[in-house]
Amino acid sequence: MVSITEIENFWTRGDLHSRINQAMLDSGLNNKKLEIEDLFPIDQYHARGIGATKDLGKRMPITKNQKILDVGCGLGGPARYYAKEFKCHITGVDITPSFIEIGNNFNRLTSMSTMVDLYVGNGEKLEFEDEVFDGAYSQHVTMNISDRMKFFSEIYRVLKKGSFFAFTEHGLGPEGDPIFPLPWADNQEMSFLLPLENTNAILKEIGFINIKLIETGDKYIEGYEKLIQKQPKSEKPTLGIHVIGGSSMHERSINSMRSIKENRTLPFEIVCEK
Repeated sequence: MVSITEIENFWTRGDLHSRINQAMLDSGLNNKKLEIEDLFPIDQYHARGIGATKDLGKRMPITKNQKILDVGCGLGGPARYYAKEFKCHITGVDITPSFIEIGNNFNRLTSMSTMVDLYVGNGEKLEFEDEVFDGAYSQHVTMNISDRMKFFSEIYRVLKKGSFFAFTEHGLGPEGDPIFPLPWADNQEMSFLLPLENTNAILKEIGFINIKLIETGDKYIEGYEKLIQKQPKSEKPTLGIHVIGGSSMHERSINSMRSIKENRTLPFEIVCEK
C-alpha cells in the first residue's frame, strides 16, 4: 500500500510552495487580488485544463445555493469555477495537504473563501454526515483509488436522495496496460484502472441510477497534443501544470497520449443519480 507521504511526494515533486510562489511572482500575480480566471493555467490540473472542467459542468445539474462536494479537489480550480458559475457552495477534500494549503490561499486571493472550503480528507472515508450534499463530482481521481467500491459508496452515502454524481477518469482500455510513468502514477503501484463495464457495474451495485456515459478520448488526445508541443524556452508559459508536475510532466503526458491512442486507456465522463 502506498503511504500518505509517498502520495504527497508524488503530487508535489519537491517544494511545490516555492515553485508556485516563483511562478506567481514571474507572472506578476503574487500576493494581489486575482480573478479565478488568472489561475486557470495552473489550478486545472489535468491535460485539457479548464475545457474539461467546463464540459463536465455543462452536464451537472447544479443550481444556485446548492451544497456540492468535490472529491480529490487538488488546488481547488474546478471548485472555484463551479462556485462562481453556478453561485453554489463547494466543499473540496484532497489527501494532499500541500494542495489544500495552496488552494485555500488561492481562495483568499480570488475572494472565494465564502463559497469554497477545502479540507484535507480521504475520499474512501469522508468525514461528513449522511445525505448532506446536493451533488458531487470528482475529476481524474479514481485512477488512484484501489477500492472503487468504498470510494463510490462513501460518495453515495453523503448525497441526498435525488442528487447527482459526476466524474471523469481514464479507464482501462481493451489493449490493457498503460505506458508508465503517467500523470497520475509513476508505476503500477499507484494506478488502479478498471474497464468501463466494471466501473458501471460497481455504480449500479451501490445504487446509482440513470448512468450516462460520454467517451472523451479524442478530446484528451487533442489536449495532450497541445500540452506537449515543443516551445522555445523564452516562450514557455510561466504558469502551467508543469509547475506542479515538475520536469517529468512532459514524458508522463506523452505516455498518457500514447496509451489513449493505442487503446490502453479510455477516458470518459459519467453522470449518474442517487
